Amino acid sequence: MKKDLDRLMKKMKVDAIYAEGHASRDSDMYYLLNGANIFAHYIKKRGRRAYVLHTPIEREVAEQTGHRLINLNKYDREKFLKKYQDLHKVNAAFVSKILEDLGVKGRMIFYGDLPMGAAYRYIKHILKFNRGLELYEGNEGGLITRARMTKDDDEIARIRRVRDGVVYAFNAMLRGARTYKVKGDFLIRTDHRRVLLGDLRKVLRSELFNRGILDSGGMIVAQGRDAGVPHNSGRDRQPVRVGEPIVIDIFPQEVGGGYFFDFTRTICFGSAPEHVNTLYKTVCGARDYALSQLRIGVRTRDIEVKLCKYFEAKGHKTFLSDPKTEVGYCHSLGHGIGLDVHEAPFFNLYTTNRYRIEPNMVFTVEPGLYYPDKGYGVRIEDVIYVNRMGKVVNLTKYPSKLVIPI
Repeated sequence: MKKDLDRLMKKMKVDAIYAEGHASRDSDMYYLLNGANIFAHYIKKRGRRAYVLHTPIEREVAEQTGHRLINLNKYDREKFLKKYQDLHKVNAAFVSKILEDLGVKGRMIFYGDLPMGAAYRYIKHILKFNRGLELYEGNEGGLITRARMTKDDDEIARIRRVRDGVVYAFNAMLRGARTYKVKGDFLIRTDHRRVLLGDLRKVLRSELFNRGILDSGGMIVAQGRDAGVPHNSGRDRQPVRVGEPIVIDIFPQEVGGGYFFDFTRTICFGSAPEHVNTLYKTVCGARDYALSQLRIGVRTRDIEVKLCKYFEAKGHKTFLSDPKTEVGYCHSLGHGIGLDVHEAPFFNLYTTNRYRIEPNMVFTVEPGLYYPDKGYGVRIEDVIYVNRMGKVVNLTKYPSKLVIPI
């Protein structure tokens, strides 16, 4: 959480944070600027309120950050342009002057959205101009990443609001589907045309947008063989078949930048083949088993290992026994969610994975089984919140039902 920044800076022996960029393009800047939609320079010394340096035209929007403000017209950038030919050096000299004026010294951690090569040159020049600075190169994970792993009450409320919109859109799509007729193996619209996956996607996107939620990352509506490849988004021109599993994965964001939600259900319209029903029950059981393993302090890797063993005991391949498998449980259990749809903590089998369950974390639990050559896949995804008391709260609170009557 943001209130932990000073504590984390002390723990990681960081004296100052410098970040620059636009909140609409960089989730770390959105976080640091409290959602103010501007380009800015953010500077925070440990134990002190942060400064935000902004352009004159954005002076009023900058007030929304709640930080101490410095208007950039205070500085004569033209003199740096005349002195140096290299734009990276110009910008570095300009920033170094600001840091000097604010008395920033010691170990500094940098954030921004420049390409890696440009960022390297930029930071190198800043350190050269300001000999009192030292680059933080710790291996404990990014400071802002660690702060963002836990959520405060306002963040949880915003995630819940996106959830409400997702559930409304999903239900609206199901209500529409129940009005369709069946002809042969296909759903038929009132205009006698076959229902396409793109029709389902269109309803979902429209209902989300009407509630201030944007399908910014591209949802998954995949049927049959495509549902058996975890991140196949599906083909809009494919007709919806009765009795064939459809994986619907919706991960939209607040309009204007902000918090995400992540929701997946697998459905069959009308009926489900017995082999799909069996697979579905296995995935539901895996989700419930994973939820039962969530405890404060437990490593996410240990939970991943246990889930792999759960699936293998039921005859399915996993990354634990076959790291290159593309069938069975070939997907990690989950990931954190917030200002990015995928953020820390992560569940995986990497030996470098040191994430542990902490109070105030929000993450997905999304086990699945995938068999593209057999023509099906199943995934169920809920968003989980571990509250400050350590209680596991399912934020999704939506039933898991395979067959949708029509």
